[in-house]
Amino acid sequence: MFSVVYIVLSYTLLRVGCMPSGLRIVSNVTPAEDEYPFIVRLERRIVLKYNNTIAAENNVHICTCAVLSRSLSLTAGHCLNSVGSITNLTNSLTVQTVVRFGAGGGNIAKVISVIQHPSFYEPGSVMRSNIGLVRTELIELKQYARLSALEIVDLQNRVITLVGYKAIKNSVRIGASGVFKPSQLQLLHVVAMPHVNQSELKFSTECASIHCLPTSTTCPGDSGGPLLHSTGIIGVSTISLESIQVCSELNNTQLFRMEDIIVLTKPHVQWINDSMTRDEWISDIN
Repeated sequence: MFSVVYIVLSYTLLRVGCMPSGLRIVSNVTPAEDEYPFIVRLERRIVLKYNNTIAAENNVHICTCAVLSRSLSLTAGHCLNSVGSITNLTNSLTVQTVVRFGAGGGNIAKVISVIQHPSFYEPGSVMRSNIGLVRTELIELKQYARLSALEIVDLQNRVITLVGYKAIKNSVRIGASGVFKPSQLQLLHVVAMPHVNQSELKFSTECASIHCLPTSTTCPGDSGGPLLHSTGIIGVSTISLESIQVCSELNNTQLFRMEDIIVLTKPHVQWINDSMTRDEWISDIN
């Protein structure tokens, strides 16, 4: 009798999707620079000018973003905590948050404001609705990111791709002709596992609480990058790709609970689309 009840209960859990979903790491790849033009860098830029000419520039990588339209980019909600307004510390020293895009990170668009999800909640290491939007000066691209409303159960045993920029401590350029070294894009190919036994998931609490912010000295990468499928963006990473790989080695596992590292876009598609429509309307009247 107990066996029959257990089988029925297990089947029911599988049908309603109550069992945890997982992502299994397959490979790590470095793509061509222009392969994903809509995936960009969110940075804090410190500029020192002399005689109205840039004498020195220091750039601190914050998070990865995906450009959805000319003025809105998608990222993790906690990344917005590190976005500040343009501050003129002196007549010659300015601090600003920018989105860096284009080949070699050669173009920048200043961040105007951010749109935090109304349900975003940050009581500690566990965050709710960890997704947000960055409003910038106009970004002209040949290709913009598109959203997908797929569920993880629709991707059973298929390879999908986590994308993010490998953060470096800073990028310094001395003089207008100085060498600028941008952060490097990386891909983490994973397989979606819709229903996984809890015992198989070994993602530690310490790893789940890692969020890469400019104030951190231990975070080796960034977060906020998209989870890509052929239909579009199906999620946003909430920790760095490098942290996922480090935790994989520490825990001797290639399988992680998806909710520890990903926020799916499906529950938030309407909010994102409404924000984009409103932003386009504001742009038109201006």
